[in-house]
Amino acid sequence: MLLLVLVAMSASIEEDPVAAALARIDALQGYRLTLRSQGSGGEEVIRYSYRTPGYVRMDMESPYRGAVLIYRPDTGKVQLWPFGSPGKRPGLSLRPTNRMVRSSRGHRVDQSDVGTLLRNVERLQQHGSARLLGPTELEGHPVQHVVVEAEPGRAVHEVARYDLWLDGETLFPRRVISYDRRGERLESVHLEDLDLDPAFPHDHFSP
Repeated sequence: MLLLVLVAMSASIEEDPVAAALARIDALQGYRLTLRSQGSGGEEVIRYSYRTPGYVRMDMESPYRGAVLIYRPDTGKVQLWPFGSPGKRPGLSLRPTNRMVRSSRGHRVDQSDVGTLLRNVERLQQHGSARLLGPTELEGHPVQHVVVEAEPGRAVHEVARYDLWLDGETLFPRRVISYDRRGERLESVHLEDLDLDPAFPHDHFSP
């Protein structure tokens, strides 16, 4: 029985690696990781936590070390503590569209989860193609390298191509690089220290 499940899973990855990865992500209750992003605005390092159905916490390491952001889908607001210590002092209550809580590339906190990323990749795939380049290694981890490229003239949020390295076991993205229509790199994101379905403290997403 286990062999049949593994064969079916492998076929799914071969047929549509992005859909297979998204199905795995959607089955999770939450995750936490260290996010390292490099783009035209410099480097950002964030300790990132996510819990369904959309709770997000970001503990900033760089460039605003100590700042904490919490987004709660039940309020639709982002709480910001520029100098840390949530729960000990009141934070700023902001809309997710506020420039103070958007990344250097304009990413919103409420649209920062890996599921949203993969859905953007799927949108691009609908107007292009996905290629599974095969298994390889990334920093000692077995991964599947996938390239999703749009038809000429197409893009999603300026992105015309994604390179993804999906974990060989969990299919969770470990690295994502995006390019514009001219083939120039927009952003490189490394997802490290993955912890899937962790037991979060009861107040982890509370102001």
